[in-house]
Amino acid sequence: MTRRLLPALAALPLAAALAACGGPAASPPTSSAGSSSTTATTSSTTTTTTPTTSTTTAKRKTKPTTPRTTAKTTKPAVKPSPGPPATDPVAASCRVPSGVTATQVVLVKASGASATIRACRRAGGRYLVDLGPYYGHVGKNGISWSKREGDLKTPAGTFPLRGGFGVYGNHGLRTGSWFRVDSTDVWVDDSGSSLYNTHQHKPANGRWDSAEPLLQTPAYNYAQVIGYNEGRTPGRGSAIFFHVDLGHGTAGCVSLPTSALLAVMRWERPGAVMSIG
Repeated sequence: MTRRLLPALAALPLAAALAACGGPAASPPTSSAGSSSTTATTSSTTTTTTPTTSTTTAKRKTKPTTPRTTAKTTKPAVKPSPGPPATDPVAASCRVPSGVTATQVVLVKASGASATIRACRRAGGRYLVDLGPYYGHVGKNGISWSKREGDLKTPAGTFPLRGGFGVYGNHGLRTGSWFRVDSTDVWVDDSGSSLYNTHQHKPANGRWDSAEPLLQTPAYNYAQVIGYNEGRTPGRGSAIFFHVDLGHGTAGCVSLPTSALLAVMRWERPGAVMSIG
């Protein structure tokens, strides 16, 4: 009696295993029942064959299924890729005009009276942004490649950055000297004067007919001379400075809010230039 029931008991785990793995059944569940009936009336040869089939299926049960293997393989593929690094050289590059070779360039890009300003450093044949972008202003009438005295335009081109001056003392400028202004300080804008486009002290005593007072707050709280028209060609423009922004276009200078202006001044070293375009 015990010998005849063994095949029937062995067939039950086979059907349960195939259902759990989701794989193809070796024989339908009804065949298992039929096999049990046949085994009860046939020879011992059939009895030994059925356990062999159960053993084979049990081994298949321990193998990893294809869906689980695929899930492990494809999981890294759907992992989000990281963005570009913060120091991406392309994102931090400056488009400095060709022909400029200075180590430091204050790059001014004008759009009407508005300007975007970056402090750029030369590195291996190209320029990278050290500071900025900052937002300030140029002349009320934009920029010009043929600047004239009184046209309210900022001269376009590349110019050296010189010393500074201000209502207050020097806050870190190392390019040239610094002088603190009082009511006698002026910048001569009289094209007919031999002192045109220079810093002087009042009284005029006939040396000029017009000059710009430098004791102006807040515009000239801190200011730096842009080396434009240093040959002092009459009528080509004078008193072009880098100074504190007033929230609107200038008379021909370049301006930035105080914090940004001082940051750029402290960043500069001798030989720095300003490129306006």
